[in-house]
Amino acid sequence: MKVALTIGGSDPTSGAGIQMDLKVFQALGVYGISVITALTAQNTNIVKKIYPLHPELINIQFNTLLKDINPYGAKTGMIYSKEAVECIVKNLKKYKVKNLVIDPVINSSTGTKLIKKDALVKLKEELIPMSKAVTPNILEAEILSGITIDSEDSLIEAAKIIHQMGTEAVIIKGGHLKQNSSDFLYDGKNIYIAEGTRFSGNYHGTGCAFSSAFVAFLCLGYESKEALNASKNFVKNAIRNALKLGKGMYLLKI
Repeated sequence: MKVALTIGGSDPTSGAGIQMDLKVFQALGVYGISVITALTAQNTNIVKKIYPLHPELINIQFNTLLKDINPYGAKTGMIYSKEAVECIVKNLKKYKVKNLVIDPVINSSTGTKLIKKDALVKLKEELIPMSKAVTPNILEAEILSGITIDSEDSLIEAAKIIHQMGTEAVIIKGGHLKQNSSDFLYDGKNIYIAEGTRFSGNYHGTGCAFSSAFVAFLCLGYESKEALNASKNFVKNAIRNALKLGKGMYLLKI
C-alpha cells in the first residue's frame, strides 16, 4: 500500500487540516501518516486560537516518523511560522520526499490569517521550488503572484508567475471566480481545465480535500492532468453530500 504524508495544522471539526487529509487518504486507498505543525481551537464559525508548535517538536516528529516509514508522496497545509517552513524544507530534503504538493494555506475559510508574512516569503523561496504542484485558490493565487485575478486571462497569468517560482505545476482552484468554478492546471507549457459545478452555501475544507486527494492520486500512479480531474470529481461528490452539523459552514462528507 502506498503511504502519503500530510504536514499541517489540526482542525478539531475534522473538516480541514490533518484530520481531513487523513480521511481523504483512507477513502482513496492510501495509508496516511502525519506531522502536525499547529493546534487550533475552532468550530464551523470561527478559528478562536492558533497554537503553533515549536520547530523542535516538528523536527522530532519528522525524525521519529520518517526513519521508520517512507512516504511515496506528501502535502503541506497550514505552516504558521518561518522557522516551521525552514524545518519542513530541511526534513523533506533529508528524507528525499517526492511527489510534494503544497496547499498554500494563508487564511481560514472563516477569514483568520494562518501564516505569518515571513513564513510566506520562505514558502515561496524554498518550499515551492521543491514541489510537484501548488494548489492555491483564487485569493491565495493573488497573494502569491501579486496580481488581481478577475478573469480567466488574469488567472492564467497568475499561474505562470507562480510556476516561475520553481514548481512543476500550478493548479488554481476557481471556486471564487464569478463566472464558473472550474480549476486550471498550468504545467509550464499547457493549460488544462477541469470544469466545475457551482454549489450554493459555504463549505469548510474544500482546499484541503482537493490537495490531499491530488497527492493521493499521484501516489496511485496518476499523471497530474488525470489527478486534477479525479480530485475535482472527488471534492464535488464530497460537497454534494456535505453535512450541516454545526451552526456555521457545511462539513464535507468523505
